[in-house]
Amino acid sequence: MPVKSKHLFFVLGLATSFGIVPVDAQGPAIAAPSQNWSYINHSSTLGEGLLRGQAATLSAAGEAIYMDSLAAVNYAEAYKRAIENSVAVTKAYYERREIREEYMQKYGPKPFVGEARRRFLEYYQPKRLSAQEFDAKTGKLAWPHILRQEQFAPLKVQVDEVFTTREPENSGDGSSTHRQVYQLCNLLNALLKDNISSMTADQYIAGQEFLRSVELEAKNVVVPGVRPEDKKAAEEPIPEVKLDPGTTSSVIKLK
Repeated sequence: MPVKSKHLFFVLGLATSFGIVPVDAQGPAIAAPSQNWSYINHSSTLGEGLLRGQAATLSAAGEAIYMDSLAAVNYAEAYKRAIENSVAVTKAYYERREIREEYMQKYGPKPFVGEARRRFLEYYQPKRLSAQEFDAKTGKLAWPHILRQEQFAPLKVQVDEVFTTREPENSGDGSSTHRQVYQLCNLLNALLKDNISSMTADQYIAGQEFLRSVELEAKNVVVPGVRPEDKKAAEEPIPEVKLDPGTTSSVIKLK
């Protein structure tokens, strides 16, 4: 047999052993994959396939461990950054407070203490009634015109009665007369507010201030002194004393 024929038979046998057939016999040299399996990148022997499988398993296990380590590093880095962010937020919060406090100390309103507070309280504290508004000896009040209206009369009568009947024993802060005047002034103040539409702002403020001064006056203890009727009697002239010339007895007649 010629050498060329022997060579041809050898190639055909080798091709047949590997599942490769000539193009002219039955189509292409490499058949289409069956169930995603092909003749490309496959093990040539059973032993090689086992070794390749073991190697792939070990490689996958090592890669999984490596990926776990990367995940742990990423988690630690994320936790570190979260702590840094929380520190930055806290630091920024207190820095903003310090900036605000510095601004308020420099440009904000000053604390309401000291002389300014004393002047404010002195200005807005109720004033004592003047001698024209209140006669301390008789207890008579001179009500302002805005409180002389008819609707205030019933309450005013009760206030006047309390002031004219006060004694040192039942007067002063927290006493029975002070509590009565306090309640009556509150009622008068509410009535004054109900009639605010019938008066000017100055009249309303004047009425309020007078009622506050009346309540303040009721806190003071009545100072004992000469009663008005006693003073009037003391100021009257002493009647002239004359003797009757027609009698010998010392009879004195008063005219």
